[in-house]
Amino acid sequence: MEKRERGEMMDVIQGLNLINSVELVVIGLCCYEFTSAIKKSKLKTKNTYMPFISMAVGIFFGVVVALIFDDRDLAKAGLVGFLVGGFVSGLFTGLKGVTGGYEKNK
Repeated sequence: MEKRERGEMMDVIQGLNLINSVELVVIGLCCYEFTSAIKKSKLKTKNTYMPFISMAVGIFFGVVVALIFDDRDLAKAGLVGFLVGGFVSGLFTGLKGVTGGYEKNK
């Protein structure tokens, strides 16, 4: 996904009025850094599952950021974290992996 497209995705999330811009940026950075650290670590994680791991990380950081910023609606923050995690890691990659798209290309 191009950098421009990712920016547009974040605009869509912000347009839903679920969370403010600062919280959105913090969640996005945390998801990106944590997911990148998992990819670079010695953990044997298939790329197929990385988008789903990133979404789980997004939910976690969404709730944590909401608590830090005294946001009372944790469900919205979790939803935003889920969406940001999916966009950061590339939701398409996960869907392709689960549906067998990588095995077909071998």
